[in-house]
Amino acid sequence: MARCRACGVELRQGARFCDMCGTKVEKRCPSCGEVLRDQAKFCDLCGVKLPVEQVVSQPKGKGGICAGRLHTVGLRKDGTVLATGDNQFGQCSVEDWKDIVAVAAGKYHTVGVRADGTVVAAGDQTYGQCQVEDWTDVVAVAAGDSHTVGLRADGTVVAAGRDTSGKCALSGWKNMIAVAAGMDHTLGLCRDGTVVAAGEGLFGSCAVNNWSGMTAIAAGHIHTIGIRTDGQVQEADGFAAPGVTEWTEIAAVSVSPFHTVGLRTDGTVVAAGDIQYGQCQVEDWADVVAVAAGERHTVAVRKDGTVLATGDNDAGQCSVEQWKLWDGEENAPA
Repeated sequence: MARCRACGVELRQGARFCDMCGTKVEKRCPSCGEVLRDQAKFCDLCGVKLPVEQVVSQPKGKGGICAGRLHTVGLRKDGTVLATGDNQFGQCSVEDWKDIVAVAAGKYHTVGVRADGTVVAAGDQTYGQCQVEDWTDVVAVAAGDSHTVGLRADGTVVAAGRDTSGKCALSGWKNMIAVAAGMDHTLGLCRDGTVVAAGEGLFGSCAVNNWSGMTAIAAGHIHTIGIRTDGQVQEADGFAAPGVTEWTEIAAVSVSPFHTVGLRTDGTVVAAGDIQYGQCQVEDWADVVAVAAGERHTVAVRKDGTVLATGDNDAGQCSVEQWKLWDGEENAPA
């Protein structure tokens, strides 16, 4: 057990200050004893590599779904990836990906996190949004219109892509447990349930300074959605789909530029917003464990690993009827 260097009292595991005298607990190199800088990966004195302080849990199980503007991506439990829809920029060219634990779909690009914490990307690279090959220790990713955001295990954040609005200026973010990416803004869910935002904040999409008690976040084109601990939805700006703040018992949300989809704790699904393509026709869906909203379509995964889709299918983004992401309800990711 470590002891306070000022008064000698035993310190609680993870304590930042001594309970007895209030002295700040200094992090020291386990090899040479040198005081370490915050977020240091190597000791400044002896150069030893330091263990990563894990703030974010590693993904517990593989399997999931995400949707871009005109494409859909499915993650199988065996770590391989499926994609269907528009492949103009190569965003569906993921057939060689292996050992993937998380995926995200941007407007015209797709991103995957490998089990070893490295990241792979395919699709539009106009603004460098696919330049993620040097990222390490990543546990989750978010893909916006023209940028990509990675969440590291230590709660810090990395970003690549177009940064004209400052949405990639995230080097100071710490203690994050989730990230989300919209058109011109980025969101971070803090460990304490508060939310931070960076970017242009069009129409109030970054107005999250007073949010607290949040368990999940989602970034739309120019709006922001969050889930509170009571299962209700909170929105930033007036461009979110009408009625979403009246939803209850919501476990997860996904948003597109024009509609919002909510997954209830009982496995049913609700949707609101643009209905032009039938993307909100989800009232009969049941036993769902994950949802994703594309620009004009909605997809979901059932407990048994089969996939549902509704909405525009002009690019084949809803052609998922043959997909099976895992076999049987007992194999569904935790």
